[in-house]
Amino acid sequence: MPSIYEYITLNTANEHDLEHVLEHDSIILPQFSTPKIYIANGDLSKRWYVYYSYRNPKTGKLERMTNLYGKVNQFHTKEDRISILSYYKKKLLHLLKQGFNPFAENRKVI
Repeated sequence: MPSIYEYITLNTANEHDLEHVLEHDSIILPQFSTPKIYIANGDLSKRWYVYYSYRNPKTGKLERMTNLYGKVNQFHTKEDRISILSYYKKKLLHLLKQGFNPFAENRKVI
């Protein structure tokens, strides 16, 4: 009689079945990516921003949204820019978690 380990790891039919289960509808895809900060390798002469992707309801694919600059590029130190962008990132993530959708009307969220 095979052990549970052998049954799970060596039974190729089960592995094959699990592979297909994981690839399809059993996984709920995230609606958005975690916002990230672009700092242009620390170059203050370039534009810094926050960026993210959101799942397009028509295609089902994550699409890059418009970069969020705000007024961050008016600041002249790395520390100031990182501080402001961290705030933007935190606020954006909060809005996304509350249901903000760039493809829809968002009066209730904002």
